[in-house]
Amino acid sequence: MRPMPELEVVKVPTEALVAYGGNAKLHPLSQIDQIATSIKELGFNSPILAWHNDDGEAVIVAGHGRLLAAKQLGMKELLVIFLDHLDDESRRTYTLVDNQLTMNSGFDMTLLSNELDMITDIDMSQFDFIIDEPTGDDFGEFDDEEFEELPQDEKPTHQCPNCGFEW
Repeated sequence: MRPMPELEVVKVPTEALVAYGGNAKLHPLSQIDQIATSIKELGFNSPILAWHNDDGEAVIVAGHGRLLAAKQLGMKELLVIFLDHLDDESRRTYTLVDNQLTMNSGFDMTLLSNELDMITDIDMSQFDFIIDEPTGDDFGEFDDEEFEELPQDEKPTHQCPNCGFEW
């Protein structure tokens, strides 16, 4: 395990930050709007991670969506943590890993529902949190004889309509 680096949060002019051209994460306008709404309602609480390239430019490692949202809001400076202790390969790896790991799990739906119930002053649907209480009618009725189980060696596959990723 690598030693823990000394990290410092600094304010950097928004225009000094450069998007990493190899960032594979997609940021549709609807997501940027949600990030901007989050910043307006809750503040800019998650610093952008950046790295100085050989030309001294502050290239984003993680936080491309936050940068776009901040620009949309007209923010002139942002909180940044520089990861200059990383070499180029580690920086590239971190960019991918940071995005991927958030997609590798879901929510505990009971806890999520409880937390959402406790939030009364913020419309969480603007962030795509919508949980409807199921009723008996939502599940319909079916005849056990019509229900066919998949063989154990066959697993259904799914494909993301946005990126094509299959699981």
